[in-house]
Amino acid sequence: MPHPIEVVLGPAQDQPLIAGIPAILRLAQRIADHISPKRILISTPDPEFARRWSRQMAGFGATPIECAAPADCGQRLDPELPILAMDAAGLPQGDAIERFLAVASESRQPLLWARDNRLVAAWHPASSVFSRASLPEAALAQGSGRLWESADWMSLDEPDAIQRSEKTLLAGLVKDTDGYIARFDRRLSVTLSRWLLRTPVTPNQITTASLILGLLGAGWLAFGSYPVQVLGAMLLWFCCILDGCDGEVARLKLLCSASGAQYDLGADHIAHLAIFIAIPLGVRTAQPQAEVLWPGLLMVSGLALSMFTVWWLILRAPKNHSGKMNLFFERVASRDYVYLVLFLVLIRKLHWFLWAAAGGSHLFNLSLWWLHLQKAESPRT
Repeated sequence: MPHPIEVVLGPAQDQPLIAGIPAILRLAQRIADHISPKRILISTPDPEFARRWSRQMAGFGATPIECAAPADCGQRLDPELPILAMDAAGLPQGDAIERFLAVASESRQPLLWARDNRLVAAWHPASSVFSRASLPEAALAQGSGRLWESADWMSLDEPDAIQRSEKTLLAGLVKDTDGYIARFDRRLSVTLSRWLLRTPVTPNQITTASLILGLLGAGWLAFGSYPVQVLGAMLLWFCCILDGCDGEVARLKLLCSASGAQYDLGADHIAHLAIFIAIPLGVRTAQPQAEVLWPGLLMVSGLALSMFTVWWLILRAPKNHSGKMNLFFERVASRDYVYLVLFLVLIRKLHWFLWAAAGGSHLFNLSLWWLHLQKAESPRT
C-alpha cells in the first residue's frame, strides 16, 4: 500500500474455527500478508478473547494486532489515517482486498464493498468521524459512498465454507520453489500436519522430535548391521518428512516466530552434520577394509564450509539475497539426498555416496560463492 492504513475487524463473537483458529484471526492473517497495515484492531465484546489468543496475535510479524470493545474502537484509531473495516463473518478471496483498496485510493469519499446486497467491507478516508462510534458496525452501515460490487468474498455461512477455507490453507503450504521430490514430501508432511493440528503439540516440539529421531537414525546408520542400517535410513527419511511439519504447523497455528525459525535452522544443521558423519562410519561398519578417512574428512569439511557460506552470504542478510542464489540453496541444501542414501543402503552401495559427496560438498560451496560474485558484478555490467 502506498499510504498507511488501519484495519478494524469484527465483531469477534461466536467465531467458527478454521484449522483450530478463529475465523477473524484467519482474516487478520490474510490482511496482514496482503496489505501490511499499520495496525489491525479486532472489535470484540469478549474480554477474554485477547488473552486466549495472545500467542497467535503476537505472530503477525510487523503488523500489531489489538483487541477492543466495539464502543472503544473509534477512540483507539489514528484520526488522520484511513480505515478499512471488514465483516468478520467471511473471507475475501484471491487479490480482492488489493483490488478494493486500489479503487479506494483513487477516491476521496468512502468506498463500500457489496456482495449480494450485503456490505462486507468499507474504506473511509479518515477515522475521525468514528471517534465515538461503535466499530466496525458504524463503518459498515449503509450510508453515503460509492459501491464496489465483487463476488470474491466467501460467507462462512455458506455450505462447506470452513472445509474450503481449510483446503485453501493447506494448499498454500506448497512453495513455488519446491522441486519434484519436495512436492512429494510436502504431500506427506501436509497430511501429517493436518493430523498434528488436532493435538496440542507445538512447532518447537516437532523440531525437537525430528532432531532426536534424526540423531537416532544416524546412529543406526553408522553402527548397525545391514537391517539396522536400512531402518536407520528409513528413519532419516521419516525425519525428512517431519522436518517440514514444524514450519507448516507454525503457519497453520499462527505460531511463527524468529526464535522458532532459528531453532529449526540449528536443528537442521545438527541433523545434517550427524548424517554426514554417520555415512563414512556406516561404510566402515559394512566394509571394514574400506578407506573412509580421507573421503569422510573431505565430505564433513565440505559440509562445514557450506554451512558457513550459507550463513555468511544468505542467512546473515536474507533480504539482500534472492532469486538464483536462494533457489539454488533451497533445491540443493534440502534433505532430498536422504532418498539417495536410503536407496544406496538398500543395494549395499553407500560408499558411492561417500565419494560423490566428498567432492560434491565442496562444489556446492564454491557454487554459492560463484553465484554471489555474479550477483555482485551484475549492477556494473
